[in-house]
Amino acid sequence: MIYIQKLLTALFFLFPILAISQNQANNWYFSPREGLDFNSGYPVIIDKSIDYMLNSTCLSDTTGKLLFYTDGNTVWNTDLDTLQNGFGLFAGNNNQPAVIVPNPGNSNQYYIFTVGGEDLVIGLRYSIIDISLDNGKGAVTSKNILVDEGVWARHRVAAVRHSNNRDFWIITRTKDNNNIQSWAVFLLTPTGLDPVPVISYAPNMTLFNIAIDGEIKVSQDRKKMISLHSSNANHHGALDISSFNASTGQIIHHFMISEYYSYGSSRGMYGMEISPDSKLVYCTVSSDTNYSLLYQYDLTKIDSAQFVNSGIVIDTCYTKRLQLAPDGKIYGDHLQGNSDRFLDIIHDVWARDSECSLVKNAIFLGPEVLQNHRVMLPTFMSELLYRFVWQGGPCAKTPFTFRHRFIPEPDSIVWNFGDGSTSTDFNPTHVFQSGGNYEVHAHVVYPDGRIEETSREVEVLAAPEPQLPDTLMLCTGETGQLDAGSGFTQYLWMGQFTPGNQYYPVIDTGTYTVRVRNNLNCYAYDTTRVAIYPPPMLDQSNLVIQPTTCNNATGSISGLEVEAGTTVSWKNNAGEEISTEIDINNLGVGNYFLWLTDENDCTVLVETYTINNLDSDLI
Repeated sequence: MIYIQKLLTALFFLFPILAISQNQANNWYFSPREGLDFNSGYPVIIDKSIDYMLNSTCLSDTTGKLLFYTDGNTVWNTDLDTLQNGFGLFAGNNNQPAVIVPNPGNSNQYYIFTVGGEDLVIGLRYSIIDISLDNGKGAVTSKNILVDEGVWARHRVAAVRHSNNRDFWIITRTKDNNNIQSWAVFLLTPTGLDPVPVISYAPNMTLFNIAIDGEIKVSQDRKKMISLHSSNANHHGALDISSFNASTGQIIHHFMISEYYSYGSSRGMYGMEISPDSKLVYCTVSSDTNYSLLYQYDLTKIDSAQFVNSGIVIDTCYTKRLQLAPDGKIYGDHLQGNSDRFLDIIHDVWARDSECSLVKNAIFLGPEVLQNHRVMLPTFMSELLYRFVWQGGPCAKTPFTFRHRFIPEPDSIVWNFGDGSTSTDFNPTHVFQSGGNYEVHAHVVYPDGRIEETSREVEVLAAPEPQLPDTLMLCTGETGQLDAGSGFTQYLWMGQFTPGNQYYPVIDTGTYTVRVRNNLNCYAYDTTRVAIYPPPMLDQSNLVIQPTTCNNATGSISGLEVEAGTTVSWKNNAGEEISTEIDINNLGVGNYFLWLTDENDCTVLVETYTINNLDSDLI
């Protein structure tokens, strides 16, 4: 029997995802004086916030209680007061000026990374909050620490968890005084921020007359990165499509698209969001009127022409910014002249075309509070909005336990694990039998009848498969050798700490174990039982030994019986074979050895017989 195991340290790194995902994006605070509370599973208007805040990011604890929120310049606590020492942070007036990231080495601390803008070059900076201070309301303990290699960071900053599920990548875009643009990705570990970034190519937007301001978002599969470039009076808008490597931090630019008016000018782009299944991207694009056009693109299309051709105009609306919410829907801030304020909602974010169910004016926020000041929804790390997560694995033949993040609590969930197996458990445990990438799909039915379809790709590492037999049978007196199979990076036999090789000598009966490791760092145990074949059957009940006389060769051995298929070999004192028949005659004085070979090809000396001289008994 084979048992599979992944290194315990790797398993440990999976657990933080469960803790950080649940409920931590349930409170939205945005300006002017508004917010949304999703703790009930439905958006409830929070009628208090600060008067003026352009772009915010918020964080709650795992119970859904607000911890703090910030616009990159000021940090407000759970009482909506300024956090202790939470003023005077450096950030520009950008679409994405700040991101909140937990300290992977201290559960009480959080980093706030900030960047400047086109006209406020302050670089990438970070401040640290210790939420245990000030009676649990938190305080800023370090402020505006400049990251030297991020001195030219501008306009946007985002974060995504490393593939090791412990560390974080901090992503920003740089533009120096020579107009050289690139992506700079910094690694945050328990020991702090690595000052040396991973640098990747970024297209020079200035050459294309495209605005550099905008936001970046990484898909929930951590494989795609979309950068939106807003337009202004002098620049066009665009979507920059790239792939992201969560193991190396490398960004690979694929293509950039713009949508155009009939008279040839590029349309402006305002907001962007990626569906939880990482398959669709939504974008709001300016129209010929005061309306926006809500576009939907197929993110599975990696060819630029196919991607552009997949673009569908869902509807016209007043939506600008887009943000995925804890209820699995995408919300759009709504600007309708200088009057009433609404939020639009895309209900079925996984569906193509109009099936995505855009509802305009879905939530009324009230009349305009500040003149010409529209709603600006907050932004979050994508992992805070995972629809479901898992722990365990990551190797085949080990259990994966899935935990849903659907709110309110569903009436039913049907899971399809992509390998032919399904489950109706709310939080099922599943074992994948082989390595590969599996699309795990959840069909969710809520108490109000709403249906949600969502999926995530689960990467399962191939498990080693040692090749010990169930039982190794040996002949009596025989030694053997166990073979665990080739191609593994480590073999540990019988609990030994010193690695061996694929072979192990066997000199005794009993149970033997081996643990092997493959190049994916997955382990497998295998066991076998070593036993001895029973000796060939010999029936001596009718045995007759006839001695010889006068030193002649007249003795005989007869009456023995063996099982069918048994090979007989009689040998003399010299070890010479004298007969292969069970009855032997014409024997002189001496010892005669009966060797039997059974159907297992075991040859055993089963008995020794002596022929005496009858005359020696006479006096």
